[in-house]
Amino acid sequence: MILKIAFKNVWRNKARSLIVITAITLGLVGGIFTVSIFTGMVEQKVRNGINNEVSHLQIHDPRFFKNYESIYAIPHADSLAGIIASEPGVKAVCVRTRMNGMAASPNSAAGIQIVGVDAAKEKLVSSLYTSIPDSNGGFFTGTKKNQVVIGLKLAQKLKVRYRSKIVIRFQDPDGNLTEGAFSVIGIYQTSNTGFDETTVFVKKTDLDIIAGRDNGIQEIAVMLSDNDLIPATQMAIKSKLKGLDVQNWMEIRPDMSIMTSAIAIEIYVILGIILFALAFGIVNTMLMIVFERTHELGMLMAVGMSKSRVFRMIMMETIFLTAIGGVIGIVISMGLIAFFQKHGIDLSAMSKGLKAFGIDPKIYPFIKTQFYINLCVMILCTGILAAIMPARKALRLNPVEAIRVE
Repeated sequence: MILKIAFKNVWRNKARSLIVITAITLGLVGGIFTVSIFTGMVEQKVRNGINNEVSHLQIHDPRFFKNYESIYAIPHADSLAGIIASEPGVKAVCVRTRMNGMAASPNSAAGIQIVGVDAAKEKLVSSLYTSIPDSNGGFFTGTKKNQVVIGLKLAQKLKVRYRSKIVIRFQDPDGNLTEGAFSVIGIYQTSNTGFDETTVFVKKTDLDIIAGRDNGIQEIAVMLSDNDLIPATQMAIKSKLKGLDVQNWMEIRPDMSIMTSAIAIEIYVILGIILFALAFGIVNTMLMIVFERTHELGMLMAVGMSKSRVFRMIMMETIFLTAIGGVIGIVISMGLIAFFQKHGIDLSAMSKGLKAFGIDPKIYPFIKTQFYINLCVMILCTGILAAIMPARKALRLNPVEAIRVE
């Protein structure tokens, strides 16, 4: 009975109730959509980072990251790759030669990281080859020797184009300075300009021929079928590869890990501030309602309605008001997010700034289901907290004095 009365009371003054519901709806739509943009940006950055740069897991000699020296190679890397590939959930494995070097053209020079790969296996763990436009070549096409794939930012720095020649210098495991002329066979462009400017890909066999010896394998990259398998798979590989450093993408790229953790907190801070502000409006509205219905509430208590029922009635009216606005706000937000998930939000005007942080200029908003569950709890708590003051105000009414109020 109290629930039915409370719900009807919400609509006694439709204009006022609709204004409050509209305020809650708009506040939530703005907050949820803003959160979805931030979440989508971070999800895209992480996904691009995993697919193009680091993969889910990487294995190195523990000393390798000090100076990226090729002498710190992984012994029996090919056989270890086979062991890793047999682990449940492992989608693909590839081995890489990785070292520091220098790229030079007739116009300029730049420090780089050289990644020596097997082209066919590299495509299984990295989607970088999809970042090469048709007009800028491909990912190691044909059988021609000394091919190199570079980033667009590096190509601009060296002032070279597709099919241009560059010289790559590096130090082999014996400490000898070696160099070779390479033909730019592909120019890729990712959302991370820092990666594009510093990383070049060559065939491992070409590096070995130039050095006159095997440069070794400094890195084993592992892609999994699901992100949720990372902790278990990492532990399983660590137990089998004693003496080697097995790292996940969060350890390799702590900047992406920090951003992911920070956004998880920030989204609730943003919505908490919005709901906190809306709570003041709800409290103000309900206090006005209690003041206007002082005579009515006094009559109800005079004819036998207990103060606890009056308290519950005011509480339920406030919760209904908040919940209606919350549900409408969530439904509209879900529709907006679904639309922009399909079509994206084009921020090409800010592409240079976004790419400096490794973010695509076209953003696809994203929200996890768990977020909506947590949001519903937050909205319910807001309604309850906003109802306490008006309900206590109603409790303090003296029935005799309240009846006299016109």
